[in-house]
Amino acid sequence: MLFVQIILPVFLIILAGYILEKRTDLPLGPLSDVSLYLFSPCLVFSALVAREISFDMAADLFLFMILYTAALLAMAYLTGRLLKMEGNARGALCLSTAMMNVGNFGLPLAYFAFGDRGLEASILIFVMFNLSLGTVAIMIAQGSKAPLGRILLNTCKIPIFHAVLLAFCLKYLDWEIPEFLLRAITLLGQAAIPLMLVLLGMQLARTRLQGNTGFISVSVLLRLLLAPFVAWGITTLLGIKGLTRDVVILQTSTPSAVLPLLYCLRFNTRPDLLAGAIFATTMLSALSLTVILYLQQ
Repeated sequence: MLFVQIILPVFLIILAGYILEKRTDLPLGPLSDVSLYLFSPCLVFSALVAREISFDMAADLFLFMILYTAALLAMAYLTGRLLKMEGNARGALCLSTAMMNVGNFGLPLAYFAFGDRGLEASILIFVMFNLSLGTVAIMIAQGSKAPLGRILLNTCKIPIFHAVLLAFCLKYLDWEIPEFLLRAITLLGQAAIPLMLVLLGMQLARTRLQGNTGFISVSVLLRLLLAPFVAWGITTLLGIKGLTRDVVILQTSTPSAVLPLLYCLRFNTRPDLLAGAIFATTMLSALSLTVILYLQQ
């Protein structure tokens, strides 16, 4: 029942996006821009201003993001060295392991699993891990060619962070926005979750599988099997408990993120390997996430 009630709806919407891409010629760019610049910031802003923000939780999740990303990067790098992978292949393995799909996949999944009560934690996880997606992922994809100042500047331009800062400022100053404005923003934000999944399906439909089975097997092992244990260990270390712990573990056990693939395509750092890992981890996550949800009951 967990698969049918929580996992299956996610994959059905992804399938809808996959079929839409195969049957139509819709441009992916404008839809992605609408999600990035309008719907997602509205979702983040409305979710944060509508409930009490725990700054202690935000601090814990920020520390979790740093430790979790560092642990997975180290694990992937050492595995790549042990298997004698060449430099670009190690970079692709690091991206497929440490950069998970907390947005397009993880946010809807957490919402279906925990509803509104888990929305604060899932939104914060979404925001925190976008920091690494907007900085560390670009640095790995570009290697030494990436100026740190430019990376940080590009990260600061992402509207989601503006929405978070504005929501935190309003909560800190104890200001309330007019009800009619909040309703409009909330309604726009409700479009974000289905659109994220449709976009993921469209992106998967454009993915070309060229990676070898050895690399894909290692990626699946690290991302879907070992990463949840790492998340459990770090949440235990930081004392993150209850619903927040369940949201964190579930949302960070999702498949490899799609965004780093765009970076690898741009800088030609083995996009074939990363594309194969993304597709395989997305398909096989139906099983791994069902097991995680069962253990969390």
